[in-house]
Amino acid sequence: MPHIWIEYSGNLKLDTPALMRTVQDAAVGDGTLFPLAGARTRALRVDDCLIVDGHPDNAFVHVVLRVGHGRSDAQKAALGERVFEALTNALAPHMAANPLGISMQIEEADPVLNYKVNNYREYLAARAAAAAAARAAPPRTVVGTALNTRQSLEALSGAMHAPPYNAAPKAPVLYIKPANTYAQDGAVITLPADVDEVEVGACLGVVFSRRATRVGEAEALRYVAGYRVVADLSVPHASYFRPALKQKCRDGFCPIGHGMAPAASIADPDALEIEIHVDGALALRTRTADLVRPVARLIADVTQFMSFEAGDMLLVGAPHDAPRLRAGQRYDIRIPQVGTLGNLLAAATA
Repeated sequence: MPHIWIEYSGNLKLDTPALMRTVQDAAVGDGTLFPLAGARTRALRVDDCLIVDGHPDNAFVHVVLRVGHGRSDAQKAALGERVFEALTNALAPHMAANPLGISMQIEEADPVLNYKVNNYREYLAARAAAAAAARAAPPRTVVGTALNTRQSLEALSGAMHAPPYNAAPKAPVLYIKPANTYAQDGAVITLPADVDEVEVGACLGVVFSRRATRVGEAEALRYVAGYRVVADLSVPHASYFRPALKQKCRDGFCPIGHGMAPAASIADPDALEIEIHVDGALALRTRTADLVRPVARLIADVTQFMSFEAGDMLLVGAPHDAPRLRAGQRYDIRIPQVGTLGNLLAAATA
């Protein structure tokens, strides 16, 4: 029975025992090449590797079969073809979902000397820790999306079809939530002296895992690291046709939930419920299914003209009729599977 050695990239999730059995069973075949066909493999080594200089989605699987002398070239070719066919069939679902390289080599006889050392696992652990720290840090940029729910568009349909616009927006309506607006879950948000009440827009925040520019809709979710709960606070205003900087960019007007749900844990970001409670009572329940531009399409549309970096966040849109709160009131936002966020509002002190 040959020795079998499997290496694969650290960005690929494999059931290695199942893959080992696939390779082993294909190598054994009908037993004509290996008389001890019923024996289990004598050696197994699995290394988690990482393509440091490659594309983050460029995964690979490499298999080495080390056999003894005594087989003809035809026998070794038959062995290779049989095992490689089984290997590619087993990995077909991975290849259909993501870029994947599959390779295999056959070595003859045991080496006299074989040395190897690696720090792959240590490197991956350090990289994961750095990524976690980056996610915990405040985002570089938060971009909000206005008028991205069907209810919002319906409420303003009359005004949108009047001059000078005469139609609904054909591109995403965006605004920026700058760094001065960031606040933490549980923080007390002080309302400016000239603000009596604020609208609390409960938003799903899309956190990017890497640079995203001119991304196609079909691949858009592969650029997502995860999702966070965000409160898009805004001073009530009547105009939706010019940047509402004074209304949306006040200090503390973008509280961000502490936790981030990994993208892999959210099966469908367009099928999430969002609840807003005010002073403990349910004030609004909405769904991401109401988005005019679903998450993947929104990412694709926005990245056609601007780029996002790792850690940047895109708010998919606040619901229509967001509740209005005054100083002394508290809101709590809950998005099942994603997390929670709550803040108390306070009046400005003299």
